[in-house]
Amino acid sequence: MPKLIKNNAAQDNSWVTIADQEGLAKADLANGKYLVPLELWQQNTELHNANIGVWLNGDTNPSLLTQQLKSAPAIAIEFSAFADGRGFSLARILREDCDFSGELQATGEYMQDQLYYLKRCGFDAFAVPDDANIDSMLASLQDFTNNYQASHDEPRPLFRRR
Repeated sequence: MPKLIKNNAAQDNSWVTIADQEGLAKADLANGKYLVPLELWQQNTELHNANIGVWLNGDTNPSLLTQQLKSAPAIAIEFSAFADGRGFSLARILREDCDFSGELQATGEYMQDQLYYLKRCGFDAFAVPDDANIDSMLASLQDFTNNYQASHDEPRPLFRRR
């Protein structure tokens, strides 16, 4: 089973991604946990329950992120490349503007060196690649002990904390 780092601990990743309406029709939605694309989730209000989350591409238009997402149990943001920083911005918007408090998962092509910064932007779960060293990834979440800038996990900048 794929792995997930959530709240600084490794566990099985039980979320299954459904990419389209056809896959949705075949899924046993009463059992299991599913991530569906934002458009599909918005079009089908019956999907707004505790076991169906939202899957976003990194290029999702931020204006589509609304308070409606606040009710989703999980949101996964797909990074198409490690150099694509739009997922960081989407995470901050979800946490700060949409008041999203559920699981925020990073998936795709992010790098281990980005884990600490992803966490600072509000991610609390990370899909683990099959060939990754989980212990090393967990250690990367603690790369630094102090931060100068304000963020999701520490809203006061360093000069305000002294």
